[in-house]
Amino acid sequence: KLFFTDYGNVAKVERCDMDGINRTRIIDSKTEQPAALALDLVNKLVYWVDLYLDCVEVVDYQGKNRHTIIQGRQQTRCCHWNECFEDFLMMQQNINFLKIRNTNAVNSPSCIKIHLAYKITLSRKSRRGTFSSLLQEVCLQEMGGSIKHLCQLSLFYKRKVCECRSELGSDRMRCRHSTNNILLSYAIGFPGELLGIFIRNKISIQIILKLLNVLKRKRRDFHKEWNYDYCAVESLEGSLQNGKKRIDTWNKLSGTRADLDNVEGIAVDWIGHNLYWTNDGSRKTINVARLEKAAQSRKTLLEGEMSHPRGIVVDPVNGWMYWTDWEEDEIDDSVGRIEKAWMDGFNRQIFVTSKMLWPNGLTLDFHTSTLYWCDAYYDHIEKVFLNGTHRKVVYSGKELNHPFGLSHHGNYVFWTDYMNGSIFQLDLITNVVTLLRRERPPLFGLQIYDPRKQQGDNMCRVNNGGCSTLCLAIPGGRVCACADNQLLDENRTTCT
Repeated sequence: KLFFTDYGNVAKVERCDMDGINRTRIIDSKTEQPAALALDLVNKLVYWVDLYLDCVEVVDYQGKNRHTIIQGRQQTRCCHWNECFEDFLMMQQNINFLKIRNTNAVNSPSCIKIHLAYKITLSRKSRRGTFSSLLQEVCLQEMGGSIKHLCQLSLFYKRKVCECRSELGSDRMRCRHSTNNILLSYAIGFPGELLGIFIRNKISIQIILKLLNVLKRKRRDFHKEWNYDYCAVESLEGSLQNGKKRIDTWNKLSGTRADLDNVEGIAVDWIGHNLYWTNDGSRKTINVARLEKAAQSRKTLLEGEMSHPRGIVVDPVNGWMYWTDWEEDEIDDSVGRIEKAWMDGFNRQIFVTSKMLWPNGLTLDFHTSTLYWCDAYYDHIEKVFLNGTHRKVVYSGKELNHPFGLSHHGNYVFWTDYMNGSIFQLDLITNVVTLLRRERPPLFGLQIYDPRKQQGDNMCRVNNGGCSTLCLAIPGGRVCACADNQLLDENRTTCT
């Protein structure tokens, strides 16, 4: 069984099977803020602290025989964790551990002080031995290690329920990859964590990647062919790094930290294997580097004539890049804009302006040649065709408080709300909005991992287009470019 508390609109203690079915309320009255659950596995009792009513109560697994163990704010305030051990209930209260006889509310609790205590975990071999043996027998031996994601014991003895992050196979035991089950990845602030949701079955991955000493993971993009996730992170020391994650490995793109004082957006050129980013620091730049050997290939494409460059997307098949530019002047609503240029930085031009102030996230629908963006000042989502026609507000409902990250997939648009920590899905056909997830704010960028978004070809695909350093796509062709500290030779392909 799985037990949990909830003190939302209706405060309650609930129970379900470990595969999530047979959900039942065991307590839903005379409680206000239930927290700090503890289980007596032998006697099948549930203990909890009510932080509002200042008491510790107990009930059996069926919701019967409820009574109070201890009452009083002095003994229950700031209680974070409970554990049962033999005839005692152990409680953590700030830096103190309280030991209470769990069958007697008369005796005063004994107190043990431990500096900076965080969580109680009591260990006794016989306490979990039977369950651990059963779990090993049912979920490991019987399955022969074939399942790699999740195995839970079901309601019936020695029966299992298999769960997958992707899709469960026909044998109900093995996981298989599903092209219809798309992963939505998003980032929360401090502590820096990368999390995800599989859209079709809405299975949530609690933590894909956890980063230490990270304040913000602002934007991200991915490379299907190399199976990498790229993101811009802000560390506690104030520096920014471009990072990449592959499987269980985290590496810094060494050498790209200089002058990265405020990276706001990143975009992966999956054909030329380049990384583009906007920098809203003192110089206001748009930059590019090879995904490998970034330190030796970094180049500033554009500098200046920008207020606050934010999101960026690239279209390597057609050779264009697009980026948003914030403006803080609320008097003039025409100064925010979306610009575009060839992917070598030339032919720069204003693409969209007027009634635009804080354009944030950008996303491209390559199938319909449509650009979507969200404006955090006007709190709406707009779109326009890449030929500059048919600009239209897609959605401007109450769910848009401060939209930040934006991503597109099929007939849906997804966005994060920076202020309230929510992730929403908009159905472009029915205009129905669904709340997918609520996290601790602020929320930053999100990305849909769909391999079908990274298709097409250009002249940079084979042998880096014949370029020694950077191969940058332009409409109808490519140009070779060099790092900022290099010069292009007369042959227009080699850098020295």
